[in-house]
Amino acid sequence: MRTDREPRRRPGRSFIGATVAVAAAAILATACGTAPAPGAPARPTTGVALDRTHRGAPASSRAGAIAYGRELLASLRLPAGARKLSWPVRVPAGLDPTRPAILSDVVDVKALYRFSTSMSATYRFLLDHPPAGTMAGAYGQGSQSGTVTSQFADFTAAHPPGSIFSADVNTVIEPAAGGGSLLRADAFVAWYPPRGSARPINPADYTAVIVRWQHGYSVTTRTLASRQAVARFTGLYNALHGAPDTVTNCPGVMLGAGRNDYQILFSPAHGQPRVVVSPTTCMFVEVSIGGRPVSALYPATALLSSAARAVR
Repeated sequence: MRTDREPRRRPGRSFIGATVAVAAAAILATACGTAPAPGAPARPTTGVALDRTHRGAPASSRAGAIAYGRELLASLRLPAGARKLSWPVRVPAGLDPTRPAILSDVVDVKALYRFSTSMSATYRFLLDHPPAGTMAGAYGQGSQSGTVTSQFADFTAAHPPGSIFSADVNTVIEPAAGGGSLLRADAFVAWYPPRGSARPINPADYTAVIVRWQHGYSVTTRTLASRQAVARFTGLYNALHGAPDTVTNCPGVMLGAGRNDYQILFSPAHGQPRVVVSPTTCMFVEVSIGGRPVSALYPATALLSSAARAVR
């Protein structure tokens, strides 16, 4: 799975190659699933769309995503003589981009260009000149009855801003009427939603952190009672983002000898709720506060690493 998406296939198109970034998915073989919306109970699922109760995010998040999308399109390297066209009422057939597996909290900043160069020449130029700060993603061609009708090249932002979950520039090229080629470029930018009911916690309200590691049929538990340890783990938890509204393709829960799970329990001072955090290798973090499942968070990388160091 991704947090960085794996491109979906377009009907009638063949993929020549792809580079898919996977966020630390090989750290452990453990349970994983999709993330619920902020404010909704965590309900582990696999390979399906997520339910959401919120419908949008702060205006600054959307505005920031649009601004970053425009920045990505401005970094697109194009053949000499490129002419930007006004966005048409009806987009020419065949210029459909690969859409990321993000269901909401995403913007699509798009542009249309015309070139005197042929479709193949434009395609080769894009592959040889990826936008600055991006990694090559999927690329290939579409065909009908054995004839190539379009070609596409997708790129993923290597280091998006901290508020951005994912950012991709997806391009599609086809021959233009009268000669030359048309190129559609889409910058899909998804931002992190609010944390919802998974509120931050104050390290002063907790006396210890208990790390539980279930490996195979064995369980190892470590209690960390120092203020430094409590501050470190609460800091990692408080720094997490709201879980993105995306589709995952994670394996099911590993049981028996293959099981490898972590739980982090924040032991409260008097009058405070117990917080249980379960990071998964799908990068979603399941959270329970006072025995009640709350919104999932993201990403799990730092919590997994710190939990592993604590018990090994």
